[in-house]
Amino acid sequence: MTPAKDTATKAVKKRLNGRNLALVLTLLSAAGLWGTGQMTWLTASVVDDKTGESTEQIIGRVWDAAGTPLALAMLAAMILSFALAPMARRVLGGISAALAAIAGFAAVMLLGGDPDLDRAQQLLTTGAATQKSTDPVQISDWATVVDASVHTFPVVLALLAAACGVVGGVLLAMKPGEARQGHSRYETPEARREGVVEDLNEEPGSGRVLWDALDAGVDPTDREESDKRPD
Repeated sequence: MTPAKDTATKAVKKRLNGRNLALVLTLLSAAGLWGTGQMTWLTASVVDDKTGESTEQIIGRVWDAAGTPLALAMLAAMILSFALAPMARRVLGGISAALAAIAGFAAVMLLGGDPDLDRAQQLLTTGAATQKSTDPVQISDWATVVDASVHTFPVVLALLAAACGVVGGVLLAMKPGEARQGHSRYETPEARREGVVEDLNEEPGSGRVLWDALDAGVDPTDREESDKRPD
């Protein structure tokens, strides 16, 4: 393998570490939960003594109102983890995995049993299933939901999205990565300069270290010139 390819391979591996992969999985999970929440999960059969029989559709975010907020909470926890220490990342990873598991609970219940007709009737009677004011989804108080069929495809997709979130959270908890490198602006100027000098000795060619040095008021060229001077 040539040096260029070896460098490229190392760069790819560095980017695909556990923490970045956890973020990607959580992003996919949040997007999947939101997307499937816009799809139809149930079709309810309604009998009304005055208007006769009809069918009404209930989308995912109406049936499982907690799905989208949980997805956003997962995403927020994962993004926050990038600014925290490894131990805090482990905790947030566990929380994110738990949130994803809760987000998938409604899908599991629909796939594993019969739909709750009483809940379907409550959603349709109160008008909670309405998405557009010009196209209300509501039934009368005396109408009855006699049956409901589950749309398997979007429900399975929601379950897979939740599973991605669980894996992402567990991955972050197991591989939180190393402590964040660099120097905080809240350090004293002396401490920052000392840290930057140490970093320059260890990684003189690092772009991050050079920027930290300039930001701390340390001139990297002074060090290079002193190294070149004969003893």
